[in-house]
Amino acid sequence: MRRRSNSGVRLGYYQRIVSKTILQHQDPVTGLVPSSPGIDHAWVRDNVYCVLSMWGLALAYKKNADLDEDRAKTYELEQSCVKLMRGLLMAMMRQKDKVEKFKETLQTTDSLHEIGRAHV
Repeated sequence: MRRRSNSGVRLGYYQRIVSKTILQHQDPVTGLVPSSPGIDHAWVRDNVYCVLSMWGLALAYKKNADLDEDRAKTYELEQSCVKLMRGLLMAMMRQKDKVEKFKETLQTTDSLHEIGRAHV
């Protein structure tokens, strides 16, 4: 059996953190992550941070993918990230009037802070 490098061990640590804090709470239908486990509303900022953390970890796994297990984790992270980005896009498309108004006025009252329900 091949021994994991120190970077592989650290990536495994970060993957467990992402799995416990993000992937476990991601809605299977919409892909959005609620602001907290008891609340079903999703915030744009929180979901963008989730996308960045998952995508960064997927890139790190892709760079150091030695084992098939690492490739599987890379694929899982990439697909979860794409699902979340699609969920964000769909939520913004549902609120397109507000987005268009914000593009014209650039007022914070017209911006999207909350996307609505994370669960269908």
